[in-house]
Amino acid sequence: MDTSLSLPRVEQIQETANRRAQDDARDEIDYVLVQRIAAADDLALGELYRRYSVSVYNYLLRLVREAPQAEDLLQDVFIAIWRGAGRYRRGARVKTWIFRIAHHQAVSWLRQHREMDSLFDVHLQQKPAAYDLENIVQEQLESQHIQQALDQLSPKHRAVLELAFVQELSYAEIAEVISCPVGTVKSRIYNALQTLSGKVKYD
Repeated sequence: MDTSLSLPRVEQIQETANRRAQDDARDEIDYVLVQRIAAADDLALGELYRRYSVSVYNYLLRLVREAPQAEDLLQDVFIAIWRGAGRYRRGARVKTWIFRIAHHQAVSWLRQHREMDSLFDVHLQQKPAAYDLENIVQEQLESQHIQQALDQLSPKHRAVLELAFVQELSYAEIAEVISCPVGTVKSRIYNALQTLSGKVKYD
């Protein structure tokens, strides 16, 4: 029997298992840091900042699209981490908890500036595409063309794409971050990918 077709499947399973092991190891370190932060260890806060500041800043910048404001919000996020570490309970990964704080900080700022009211009411009605949109986004997300298209999406759609394809969070973790059902997460990702494919294809 020809088993050649099964090799990519085995490699994919092994890669997934390795990634999960790495994520678990990272989360264990993060959890220890949060415990130390809860005990007022400022060195632990500095280490957590080193581990997450770049990715959190990029996420905030994707949402608010203003570098000075993203920098201010980043500081607010880590202040909230310092103040809330004692209340953290190990139900979700530390990374998910951190991005939930960041998301809420960004949403609060957007609401104050009324961008949420105007952009979050957009309802997208695209039909399914005939190719794998998720793979296309993963392969091209860093290109300038894709970045320009992302900037034209609403904050809620930029958020789910950033969390899914850059931060590599699961649907359940994204739902935890943005405080909505998993079904809503899937719908937003689908709609965002459809819109993005149209912008990249025709611009």
